[in-house]
Amino acid sequence: MENHDFEAGNFEDIPVEFYCDSNKSSFKECTFCKKNLITSSETYLIEKSFKINPNNGKKNTVFEYAICMSCNIKKMNAMSEESISNIKSYMEDNFFDKELELNANSGINSFDKCAVTGKKVKDLLEYNIIGQFFANKMISGYFPLLLSSEIGGEIQELLSQKTKDEFDDFMNTINDIPPELKELFKTKRPILV
Repeated sequence: MENHDFEAGNFEDIPVEFYCDSNKSSFKECTFCKKNLITSSETYLIEKSFKINPNNGKKNTVFEYAICMSCNIKKMNAMSEESISNIKSYMEDNFFDKELELNANSGINSFDKCAVTGKKVKDLLEYNIIGQFFANKMISGYFPLLLSSEIGGEIQELLSQKTKDEFDDFMNTINDIPPELKELFKTKRPILV
């Protein structure tokens, strides 16, 4: 296994929020290439999207996936230059602010509010969580992030049509999606690239 330059203090047990819904345990393989994430020598990301039922307050998973860094790099390379430029500018303006840096260094609960808007999770009807992992541990720091659907929508508006088409293909490769949700993915794409 490759030696990674992570500080031991940056590793945590994987929170249950990032567990795969189908087996109620941590993801074991990349959703796209099926690489074993536990024995691989590379990091991976997990994104989960949730929608709260306003009638009963129950949290429902809209989609979830784990992506190894090799697949993530392929997805990034498939993005148009326009999308990359737009997202880079957006992230510089919104993500890399002092509060996010403070949270990354202080161990503040990243699941209590949107990392960009500051809206409390209890006030959100839809949101995504994104985390970075290595083997069976979460790497803490700038991740995990909780992002409101408002931020997801803003990021989607920055994407070129070419990149949106690529994301549509990406969503079609996620396993175990109920047919009724396929239509939803035409308007709700993953935030993570």
